[in-house]
Amino acid sequence: MSRVLGRKDLDELKDYIISLYSKFIPVKALPPELGGEGEARRAEILEGELRGLGLEVERVDAPDDRVPDGYRPNIAALLRGKQGNKTLWIVAHMDTVPEGDISLWKYPPYKVTIEGDYIYGRGVEDDGQAIVLALGAAKYLVEKGEKPRINLGIAFVSDEEVGSRYGLLYLLKKDIFTRYSEENYFLVPDAGSPDGSKVIVAEKHILHFKVTVRGKQAHASMPHAGLNAHRLGMIFNLGLDEVIHSTLREHDDLYDPPVSTCEPTRKEENVGNINTIPGTDIVYWDCRILPKRDIKDVVETLKSYAYYFSSRTGAKVEIDILGYDDAGEPTSLDNVFVKNFLASIEETRGVKPKAIGIGGGTVARYLRKQGYPAIVWMTCDETAHQPNEYTRLSYILADIETVLYYLLRKA
Repeated sequence: MSRVLGRKDLDELKDYIISLYSKFIPVKALPPELGGEGEARRAEILEGELRGLGLEVERVDAPDDRVPDGYRPNIAALLRGKQGNKTLWIVAHMDTVPEGDISLWKYPPYKVTIEGDYIYGRGVEDDGQAIVLALGAAKYLVEKGEKPRINLGIAFVSDEEVGSRYGLLYLLKKDIFTRYSEENYFLVPDAGSPDGSKVIVAEKHILHFKVTVRGKQAHASMPHAGLNAHRLGMIFNLGLDEVIHSTLREHDDLYDPPVSTCEPTRKEENVGNINTIPGTDIVYWDCRILPKRDIKDVVETLKSYAYYFSSRTGAKVEIDILGYDDAGEPTSLDNVFVKNFLASIEETRGVKPKAIGIGGGTVARYLRKQGYPAIVWMTCDETAHQPNEYTRLSYILADIETVLYYLLRKA
């Protein structure tokens, strides 16, 4: 396997990574939708790191009067390379989800804990790992005086966990990336695999909807006087499950899993006591749909079945579309950036990269829809959003090596 980093380099980067985590992980960066005050304090720390390395730094803040500072921070930074018309952008999001049930954590979630090779804390993987990867690569290049073949760009964005309206979408709206170079490639370290072999080049459509079944409330001892929305809701949702999955039969081996998925998830409380027949029943669904199927066709199927069920039972069934997000076209495997980055993975890691599509949503989908080549890749155990979230120092160091190898030898 080809190497860029020596033992001394690895030891120095290891210390730097731990130091970085210790600075920004204790600073909560929760979106207002998740009960937080935004990413401003964390952004101040990261902006200071970028400026300290001597990179060109630009703040692109999105107005948001829901947070105390009145804005959501975004940072674009650049380290010039030999070819100034091309840039590899590493995109990392600064926001996290809440810690959840604190009793499930063996270490404090907002204090970085090192246990051998493991680093614990909320956000150390999602997406702190991308942050330290970008800064670690930049630090090496600056301190060694190594000029990459193309520019290294770093974008630290807000609002990824709840839609990216104040984050990457805002940067795209402002045409930030085209101001820096003619050709822009994007690496989004926000998902991956333990051996670093999975490279995500495509995502599925996302559809969220709410099912409301309305019957008639009554005393539980007089069921004939009511229409039990809970029972009808169970029957409807089970029937809908069969209808959806018998309709979405497409199969595509690029994706993991290779089929469309639609899952009933959240359920609202219908009544607060046992001895009342509920008049309303509400269930939420999450669908991840293969791009070869049009989202509008799926919505038509939902509404058609709701009308059919209502006409048969006397209940009123409502389908409310809460949101949908088109996946865009997959990133081409023939793109020169993709080819060379996959070669860098193979030559530094000794594994054969595998291009895949996923159901999870990342900011790469917005880049693809703008025509940019974008891949999602990092080495991880996929512990995002879990209690005891962790990553491994060896994973981060290996990823820095691969990125540096690409920038110095393959770009």
